[in-house]
Amino acid sequence: MKNLTITPELLKQAKQAVNSAKYSATAERKKEAVDMLMKLAVAVQNLEEIEAAPKKPKAKKTKASKKKKKAIHDNGRLARKARVTRNSNQRLDDLATKQSLDKLFDNAMALRY
Repeated sequence: MKNLTITPELLKQAKQAVNSAKYSATAERKKEAVDMLMKLAVAVQNLEEIEAAPKKPKAKKTKASKKKKKAIHDNGRLARKARVTRNSNQRLDDLATKQSLDKLFDNAMALRY
């Protein structure tokens, strides 16, 4: 049992043994579940320990990033720019106004030269 390695099959068998003992318990199923869990415990104890890798230092903050602050409303939430919503008739009016202004500009330029 000392050379036992943890494999997906071993984990699957242990899970099946525990579930069978849990949902339809018999003395035999309980014993099998305990044996499988003991095998897993021994396998975990036999794992080799490794040293933790040193953490990388974090990047230093620049002066600009320190000065940056977000706008906050009175109620504490972040401020958002309101988006203007326009219905289809208002968009058509805007288009007509833009076209009429373009015409006026073109006429003015034609008269100028």
